[in-house]
Amino acid sequence: MLFLASIVIVTLLVEYGFYIGDFTRRIIHQFNSFVIFYFVFFNLSKLVINPNPLNYLRRKWLEFLLTFLIIVQSIGFLFYVYKPRFDIQTLVRIYIASVQIYLILDIALKTVRYSQRIILKSIHPTRALALSFLFLILSGTTLLLLPKATHNGISFIDALFTATSAVCVTGLIVVDTGTYFTRFGQLIILILIQLGGLGIMTFTTFFALLLGGGIGIKEKISLSEIFSEKNLSRIQSTVIRILFLTFSIEAIGAIALFNFLPDSLFKDKSDKIFCAIFHSVSAFCNAGFSTFSNNLVELKNNIPSILTIAMLVILGGLGFFVLTELIEKPFLKALRKIKFLKQRIPPQIIVLTLHSKLTLLTTLLLLTFGTFIFFILEYKNTLNAESFAYKIIHSFFQAVTPRTAGFNTLEISKIGITTSLFIMFLMWIGASPSSTGGGIKTTSFALLTLKIIAIVTGKERVEIFHKQVYEESIMRAFATALLSIFFITTFIFILTITEKNLNLIDISFEVVSAFGTVGLSKGITPNLTNFGKLIIIITMFIGRIGPLAFSFAIFGKVEKRNYEFQKESVLVT
Repeated sequence: MLFLASIVIVTLLVEYGFYIGDFTRRIIHQFNSFVIFYFVFFNLSKLVINPNPLNYLRRKWLEFLLTFLIIVQSIGFLFYVYKPRFDIQTLVRIYIASVQIYLILDIALKTVRYSQRIILKSIHPTRALALSFLFLILSGTTLLLLPKATHNGISFIDALFTATSAVCVTGLIVVDTGTYFTRFGQLIILILIQLGGLGIMTFTTFFALLLGGGIGIKEKISLSEIFSEKNLSRIQSTVIRILFLTFSIEAIGAIALFNFLPDSLFKDKSDKIFCAIFHSVSAFCNAGFSTFSNNLVELKNNIPSILTIAMLVILGGLGFFVLTELIEKPFLKALRKIKFLKQRIPPQIIVLTLHSKLTLLTTLLLLTFGTFIFFILEYKNTLNAESFAYKIIHSFFQAVTPRTAGFNTLEISKIGITTSLFIMFLMWIGASPSSTGGGIKTTSFALLTLKIIAIVTGKERVEIFHKQVYEESIMRAFATALLSIFFITTFIFILTITEKNLNLIDISFEVVSAFGTVGLSKGITPNLTNFGKLIIIITMFIGRIGPLAFSFAIFGKVEKRNYEFQKESVLVT
């Protein structure tokens, strides 16, 4: 079955990735028909020889549901029961596609989980995370190099750049996504954005549960570090909750965009549906990819679409932990008002955690402050031709998107130097922890600010919302900020040597945008040398993993030692 699944993947790549003749296509379709027969035979055989068939059915319910449908339809066709109503060729194609999808998921799951088990035996979870992103980038690069992915072919470095930008949910592009890539290529980018936004290990865990498998203790420990979930027993429910929340928000966003986007921009309804889904996923995952050649400049007067995308970006940037609390806490609070449930729901459960409060407050302040500053700085520049109401809306949108989204309704290449520096500051901060965005994170910036205020005012501890913050969290925030500055300045320094025809502000803007996985650009990305593109690729990768996690992946965590040296003060002022 494993061999058969491998052949299925190869035939799919040949059929959909290459231009082939009718003879080759007929051979592939005959092979696919054999795959259906063998799929049914294999599952029935496994059921017969299994000592506990009922338990096997419960674990492999998806395979047997598909097997049962194929058998029922085959019997129906044998006796011409469904002949007047259904086209047999269409139904066969549906079953072929279903079996192909199942086999691909199954082999992908086995491959990734086997790789993870090998990795986790000797490698820290942060390295496993980095390697999973690297694996996804290389797979995406291979798919984008297929002839049918682009209209006129693509170079390896451009395919690698695009795949990295999609997986790292950055949005920087070297070729126009809407015109350079075919629908097949755009679909690959969309899948890479979704997988990169949520993480391949999240999907691996979900499909392991869906296809009847389980996850081991080492996988749970690895996922607990990624999701910041201390309770290992809740890992599975956390993964399911994250995916359900993601797909629900993206579906609502896609429906809203489908209704708000003007029909005049599309060839037909299917084109509009794909565009709505693409932009909804891209916005929630904070990717910034667009199928429009000028990003969202063409939609700058379509306020409902702009605000929908802005809301998706904000929700995606808050983090799954905060989103879950915003949904669950009001619900628990309402349940606590019921008399017989009041005693069963402790009052502390209905209160937002310190992390959520700090995230929401910082996000609100950054959005408000960002809107105001952009409005003031660009009032007589890029906003000059807009009405007062549109000035506010575009200022708000451009305060939202530097938070790792990368969409733009105004020409970024035309903004002033002061505005560029301010946007670089917002891109450096980025989104919140456990979100789809990058940057040093809102909570890290908040803790840095609070610690500096505490030092200046002579306080020993960082206190907020009547809570004291652990010193370890503050040290991690400082380490993240310092490492980010080190990586950014290093890559800017290198690019000033390799890209001598570009000015410093444009290079700096590009590097900070790549590190924050934002995607905003002053228009220099396609003009970078191959070495310059490689530097931006590395920057995007480090920015998506996180500077601290990347350092752990390279050097590993230092073991805690149960001794201390003699302490002595050092002059710093």
